[in-house]
Amino acid sequence: MQREHPLKQFYNIIDHGSGEDKMGLIPEFPRIIELEITNHCNFQCIMCKTGTGTAKRKRGYMADETYEKLIREAAGRKIAFKFVGQGEPTLHPRFLEYIKKAKQNGVICHLTTNGSMFDKSFIGQLIDTQIDSVKFSFQGVDREGYMELRGKDDFDHLLEKIGWLYELRGEKEFPYITVATSVTNESKEEIEEFRQKCSRICDNLEIGITTLEFIDLSKIKKKQTHELLAKMKEDQTRKKRRYKCCHQVFDVITLHWNGSINACCADNDDVMVLGNLAENSIQECWNGKKEQAYREILAVNDYEKLPLCKDCYDVYGWTYQGDE
Repeated sequence: MQREHPLKQFYNIIDHGSGEDKMGLIPEFPRIIELEITNHCNFQCIMCKTGTGTAKRKRGYMADETYEKLIREAAGRKIAFKFVGQGEPTLHPRFLEYIKKAKQNGVICHLTTNGSMFDKSFIGQLIDTQIDSVKFSFQGVDREGYMELRGKDDFDHLLEKIGWLYELRGEKEFPYITVATSVTNESKEEIEEFRQKCSRICDNLEIGITTLEFIDLSKIKKKQTHELLAKMKEDQTRKKRRYKCCHQVFDVITLHWNGSINACCADNDDVMVLGNLAENSIQECWNGKKEQAYREILAVNDYEKLPLCKDCYDVYGWTYQGDE
């Protein structure tokens, strides 16, 4: 079966045009809501602020009344929820029910996960929700590389779990399955071997460069690896480049577990808050003066004027293509 990513219809719009172009094309409601239903995580990845414990926000789980308010506002709209954020979404005790509720109200649903909660029972229930897309987040392309940055010996088991999902999905249309990893010094041969493994169990493979902005190098025990990652971090700092256009304020909004409505998906510590779902609607924050002011600044790429944007660079977009 030929499959297409369910979010492609949104990103065909989101990923095109300059900020100035987008100023005249602001939708009345965000095309995508990046939805953090928890910022708890059962991993301690050494390049993540949640994993290293440096994120300042209180941790918790989204309340049912917050989610219900979101659903009421999103129902009937052409919109997608991306269950992502600064934690592992499947740790929320109501995760499966939340997917079901969104799908019943016509919302396209995507999950990014470390796969830790997946077993055959969970996978069967997940498929039954008719979730549209699942992305599994790896690190490296082999067991050793995964363990170095994630601190978990879960590489082989995670591949096995993805295989279960692929098999149990069978000829059903959904979910679309993506494997995403990032690399440091892996060879082209090692990357190709990983690519071959994944080609049999997923619909799409994404390989990028590991972002080391928040890495805790003190947790790297091997001297050679420590030196390599320290040099990579320095290189990334030196080679920083700006986004041509940040689509967040023009097309996407972020909702945190506590109802905080944010302009930026990378807002770990609630710096660019637009409001809170307890007192505000998504729509009024989306069309509010604060969000509009952010748009006017970013339409001309004046990153230095905003607290998060001044330190934001296109690192995730780097692909493993040498010095291009």
